[in-house]
Amino acid sequence: MFKKPLRIKANNPVKASERKQFKEKLLKAFPKLSNTDLDDLLCKKNILNQLKVVTHDDNVLQVYTIQKQPVIFDVRGIVFPTVFLLWRFPDMLECFTTHDNVMTYIRSGADLMLPGVVTPPSNTNLPKYGNVQENDIVYVNFTTNRAAIAVGTACLSSGGFILANGKGKCVTIYHCYGDYLCNLDISDTVKIPYLGLPKWLKVQDYETDFPELGRVSISKQDSASQTKRSKNLIYERPSTDTIVLEDLETVECQAEENKEVTPEEMDEVITYCFLGALKYAKNVTLPVLTSNFYKLHMLPLCPPDKSMDIKKSTFKRLKVFLEKMEKEALITIREIKKGVEAIVYINRDHPKYTAFYIPPENRYKKEDKENYDSKTDVTEAYIVNAKVLPIFLPEGYVREDTVPVPVIRNCVVKYVKELNLQCEDNPKLIKPKQIMADICKTENPVTWEEAIESVCHSMKSCFKVKSAQGLELTSKGKISPITMTVSTRSANKKVTLVDNLELFGINMTEFAKECQHGVAASTSISKPPDKKNEQLLVQGNQVIFVYKLLTDKYKVPKKYIRGLEFAPKKK
Repeated sequence: MFKKPLRIKANNPVKASERKQFKEKLLKAFPKLSNTDLDDLLCKKNILNQLKVVTHDDNVLQVYTIQKQPVIFDVRGIVFPTVFLLWRFPDMLECFTTHDNVMTYIRSGADLMLPGVVTPPSNTNLPKYGNVQENDIVYVNFTTNRAAIAVGTACLSSGGFILANGKGKCVTIYHCYGDYLCNLDISDTVKIPYLGLPKWLKVQDYETDFPELGRVSISKQDSASQTKRSKNLIYERPSTDTIVLEDLETVECQAEENKEVTPEEMDEVITYCFLGALKYAKNVTLPVLTSNFYKLHMLPLCPPDKSMDIKKSTFKRLKVFLEKMEKEALITIREIKKGVEAIVYINRDHPKYTAFYIPPENRYKKEDKENYDSKTDVTEAYIVNAKVLPIFLPEGYVREDTVPVPVIRNCVVKYVKELNLQCEDNPKLIKPKQIMADICKTENPVTWEEAIESVCHSMKSCFKVKSAQGLELTSKGKISPITMTVSTRSANKKVTLVDNLELFGINMTEFAKECQHGVAASTSISKPPDKKNEQLLVQGNQVIFVYKLLTDKYKVPKKYIRGLEFAPKKK
């Protein structure tokens, strides 16, 4: 379900009054969770948000996040926990255990099949397939770690699985570790914590039933320490406990997900993008400049779960890589001007070219521009409080509602006229009484503008942003514009720093990738200590490109963009 990118349509904090309803919803859906568990989970210090998410096939889902980490998603009224919530409460659902190598198939979109399920040995007297009913929500874990790696629904009951005799489907997977739901509102990858072995694997003679697992022995520790779970699992990056294994140094799934990209692996990504660009890039007219070929045709083919940086490969430079491809007779390169090289010939009969294939759904496609037809709208507003509530209550507003400035004016005018507060001898003045006198801090006549300004000053300011993609955000305080600055780093290298993109509903990761592809420069996202929001760094002075991207594609009004004066001066 979350194999392909998601679009956030709305992201709103859950009010204090709605938290109780959310807690009751969880207690009803997951009876094994206690009130204490949920009180700890939903304490006031943890920020709870409700997101409206649109999947690639236009299904609209509700997702709840705590501290920007997804914990619950709602599919057609059915509440599912994410792997993050199951790491904290692994006993809240029944589970099925499988081998580590099955993860590759699950992440590619496959369901869990019965032949891949590892069941308790007969000498343990434990039920072979647990105690589940058809369509019950269950999760999947590994023989080496009881932490959840996928969530779904049981295809049959426990009895039905026994009758199936080890054939057919076991779990329909809805969500797995590493999919787009995991990275919905965070950029950092959270490691799978080690929660110990599945309970039934701790019996004495299980090794004889599973020779393919190898001899694995856990160092002697107190049983309490082995099953200990950090109460901050959902809110912090989990620390990996030290495990002593005779044949394995770490749990395989952790190593696979979190290892650093080696130069050899980066070589594979670059070669993949190069061959894909040769074979599937459209509108390539030979000769094509090598720099344009890399920027316009290779970079867009980079898989969404990977990044391509020529400096992190063994080649270090594009020229060195292309020279190797020329030696392999895939292409021919000529110097068309001094210092300017171009690809003048592609060998379409080369074995590597003919054998290379990318499925149509994974080939690069230009984004559908209809998503960006509308512009980014910014509306300055104010939040209704108890002091001004009588003015807005007749119009249907309640406390904590946001009211745009034009509506405030209309509400004040109606309130003044209904209470006959307008001066008879001078209609441009009003006579503040009771509530209006308290707001204006005087009973002497004031002008309409002074009265409206006093009402606004009595409320907290906020702003609403509706992005070009349809995402709506409400933030307190006055809006901070997107600022671009140019800084000089070591070796006199310039970098472009962009702040406050998130305030305008712009996905930082997507925007960084667009900059990387557009100017063929490396990018990074970080959160400086003196900033409230994340900051984007782009190598080089890219002020003009960033400005055009913001105004042309994301339709951000020019008055909310600062820093164009740092653009390179024309010579």
